[in-house]
Amino acid sequence: MAIKTLKEILDQAIQNEDEANRFYSEAANTVNDPSAKVLLNEFAAIELKHKTVLQDFDLSTVDEEHHTVKEAHDLHLSDYLLDKEITPDSTFQDIMIHAMKREQKAYQFFKDMATVVSSVEVKNLFEDLAAEELDHKGRIETEYDDVIYKEF
Repeated sequence: MAIKTLKEILDQAIQNEDEANRFYSEAANTVNDPSAKVLLNEFAAIELKHKTVLQDFDLSTVDEEHHTVKEAHDLHLSDYLLDKEITPDSTFQDIMIHAMKREQKAYQFFKDMATVVSSVEVKNLFEDLAAEELDHKGRIETEYDDVIYKEF
């Protein structure tokens, strides 16, 4: 079923953020690595914040307001890394790769949805969330570059 209305798009975005929150929370309870637990709990909290922002968005207030979106930096590291399922034995590296991949998918969803909505306010909301997801991915990639590549 194709998404057709603004409400359906917002509902899908809320569902995606809820699923991401649950994934990160469950993964934090699954892994043994303490650093990975901290990272996963941090991302669970961020996804919950995104869900709340989307739930609190009032469609009845949609009007034509000027808005700018900050530019985020993307190292594209996740494009070249193989994703693995999260298990109790997952390493910090495994967690970071999986998180990068999830953030890339979230970024792409919001970026794509921003191109199909006609409301400037909703487009701005999705562009802001896309930029945040890309920023999160960039933070993970930078950390990955600093920690994992440093070990080589």
